[in-house]
Amino acid sequence: MATTVLPITYDSTSKKVSLEETVPLSSSKDLQLEISQINTLYADFIKANSEFPPPPSKEAFTKNLSMMVKKMHESATALMRQRQFADAAKKFDIALGLASARSKFEPFQPTMSELIICLMGRCDAYTNANMFVEALEDAEVLVLLGSQIPDNHLRRGICNLNLGEFLSAKSDFERGLAFNSKHPILLKLLEICLKIIDEENGDN
Repeated sequence: MATTVLPITYDSTSKKVSLEETVPLSSSKDLQLEISQINTLYADFIKANSEFPPPPSKEAFTKNLSMMVKKMHESATALMRQRQFADAAKKFDIALGLASARSKFEPFQPTMSELIICLMGRCDAYTNANMFVEALEDAEVLVLLGSQIPDNHLRRGICNLNLGEFLSAKSDFERGLAFNSKHPILLKLLEICLKIIDEENGDN
């Protein structure tokens, strides 16, 4: 069996794996990503200070970090009520950073719930701030994480509608309605979108 030797090195001081300097980054993006993930996992393993990673459990979930995420989310929500949408987006961004900073050995489900809630908030803040490109990026992730949630398709549809991507918006609204056929906002925006498409096609 042939042995594959990867162009990587290990630094015992920093305890990190890295690509050899002779390897061009442009041709090894996938390997660089895997190395980054290995370093993240290993750093979390070192922090655990145990022979084996702790098994995922409610007890292993960092409650203090959850409180920080919650407070930042509440602060962002308050800014939303004050219509300070750009500032709210920054707060949601901080909350996302806190939630994603969890050890990768912590329970996945509660971590994902925190991330989704914060991502929804940031997406809505971006949308209300008319930052539709940024909002679309968040909406794309939300659809991937929760394709069965009508409001995620609504979020993406609103972004596409405002970015002039009317056919994509139509598809988004229709997909959302597939999960809730009586969703009033989806129905209204689909109607608006269809009228715009008809006007674009010269049907009216």
